Amino acid sequence: MRASKIFCGALYSSTVICSLSGFAFSADLDVSGNLPAVSAVNGKVEFLGGGADADGIDSDGLFYGGAALSVPLGETFGFQADLTALNTFGDTAYGGAMHFFTRDPNAYLLGGVGGYVDTGSGHMVWGGGESELYLGNFTLRAIAGVSDTKVSGFGRDTDFLGIAEASFYATDNLRFSAEVSTVTRFESANIGVEWLMQDQLNMPVAFHATAALGEDGYVAAAAGLNFYFGGSESNKSLIRRHREDDPRIEAFPGSAVNFGGTKLMNGGPRCVPDADILEQYSYDTCIGDYVGNPD
Repeated sequence: MRASKIFCGALYSSTVICSLSGFAFSADLDVSGNLPAVSAVNGKVEFLGGGADADGIDSDGLFYGGAALSVPLGETFGFQADLTALNTFGDTAYGGAMHFFTRDPNAYLLGGVGGYVDTGSGHMVWGGGESELYLGNFTLRAIAGVSDTKVSGFGRDTDFLGIAEASFYATDNLRFSAEVSTVTRFESANIGVEWLMQDQLNMPVAFHATAALGEDGYVAAAAGLNFYFGGSESNKSLIRRHREDDPRIEAFPGSAVNFGGTKLMNGGPRCVPDADILEQYSYDTCIGDYVGNPD
């Protein structure tokens, strides 16, 4: 529906009333009728490269790769499987996730999402509810759930997991986003931009860049490319791909650059037990284990 589309109607056969409608809608959106939850089998492959740093940890490169495959389940439901790999802070993490959802591409997405992450020194199982709300050129997105985390030498934790994101499509092929998240009790935020170069390259390839800030002085930045394939149309715009085809890859909850700052990727909580506790052999919440002299 074009932002400047004008609907005109005759009144008493001589007076014309025209009203401007659809100001908030992107020019490429189809709001004329019902659309399936997933337009057709489709997928995405994405790569990012950059760097990360945090207090008490040497800065390191950050390299990420992810892939997703989405399939329609009738007209009302959809399913997506994600696979990802991330290397930073001397660890390589592998993650997988599954989405099951219902969606009206003109209005909303509702469903469940969950996955598993393994870094060698730790692992996390997580799951929760996933939602998206489409308001013209804006998309609001949220995940709320729980994570169960085990890091070698640092005990086991069950925590709330939450993600909230707002996106704005400046054009049909240019998206700006801002996100906040809490994953394994690590609070962080990131901003991003994605530009689908369909018109320039005549193929569905997008440039993607993102930067993150988090607790304990965590900073990260990365840039790369997203490759889209499948779907109902080969020349579909970015906003339509995001709403009619694949939900966001979520095998690392809270985005790859945010997840690089969690305790799974930096060797556990960065804190030192109190000296008095060391003499008592008691449970220290800092590291999630018993410390001190048992005698």
